[in-house]
Order: sequence, then C-alpha cells, then structure tokens
Amino acid sequence: MTHNAVLGTQQFSDIQIIDRTHPAIIRSAAFRQDGRLLSRGLVVAKDSNGQLAAYEPDLATAGTWAATTAVTAGTLKKPTASNDHYYRCKTGGTTGSTQPTWPTTAQATVTDGTVVWEEAGLLGVDSLAGGGVLTEVMNTAVESVGPVMRHGTVVAENLSVAGESAAASDIAALEAIGIYAI
Repeated sequence: MTHNAVLGTQQFSDIQIIDRTHPAIIRSAAFRQDGRLLSRGLVVAKDSNGQLAAYEPDLATAGTWAATTAVTAGTLKKPTASNDHYYRCKTGGTTGSTQPTWPTTAQATVTDGTVVWEEAGLLGVDSLAGGGVLTEVMNTAVESVGPVMRHGTVVAENLSVAGESAAASDIAALEAIGIYAI
C-alpha cells in the first residue's frame, strides 16, 4: 500500500480491500506463526491461543472422524481425541477402519483409506470476536504481526473466508463487529 500527499487517501497496487468512502481503523495484531501465506482480504479471527488465524465459520459444525465413512471434498473434521487442530478433506472417498495419525504441521496431509485430509488450522477460529480483515499479504513463516482492519468499509467481492468468497452470513458476522461490506 502506498500513501499519497492528500490527507486521508490511499492507493492500492493490488486488489482494493478498503472502500475509501468510510475511514478504516487498522491495527497491528499478532498472528499464529504456522507457515501459511495469508491473502489480502482474508477474514481472520482469534484462535484458541488468542492469536489471529483464518476465520472458519463452518468449524462450529465440524464433526469428529468416523471409521469407514464416505466423505466429500471440503468437509471439515476433528480427530476423536482432540489435538487442537481440524482437518479439511482434499480428496473425497471413504475413511479407513482405523483413525490416521493426524499431522499438526500447517497444511500437512495424511491419507485415510481413500480420503486425503489436510491440516487446516487450530480449533477456536469460528467466532469473529477480536477478528477483522487482513489488509496486506502476510507470510506467517516469517512474520508474526500483521495489519488488520477492525472497523470500516470493505469491498465485498475482494473478501475471502476459508479460501472462498464471503457468504451473506460472513458479511453479517463482519457487520456485527463494525466492518461493512459494499
């Protein structure tokens, strides 16, 4: 982001996240250093350790792993014995007869029967309390603090939630904390 000489204006060289018609409040915040590359416009929330991570609204309804069960790509699951991580199905199929050894390294994968699971984050990022919108690209392998919009107006089509466009429910959750999407 570059600033010009006119007070209160900003020019973005990538996608525009902040709508300049409503002043934004941006604060530096601590992020979990887990080796992920986080995109500008990503909706973030506090994880179970109080650090920011990618917001995952579907996590609240994620079930626990079960043996010999059909699973579709995109499904979220938690291990039967919690390790504080959750997993997203990358390749759908049928789970094995015994639970895999779940990796805890960011984005590591494990094969389970014909299903491939990917570590997707830490539990506790399903509420936007203390969250916001990341305003710059951030590499958590080397950066631990990043700029997060806490209040203001954002460009709706440039927001992302868990790698997808923000849904109406995500927009409503943002409005509840003072971020308005247009």
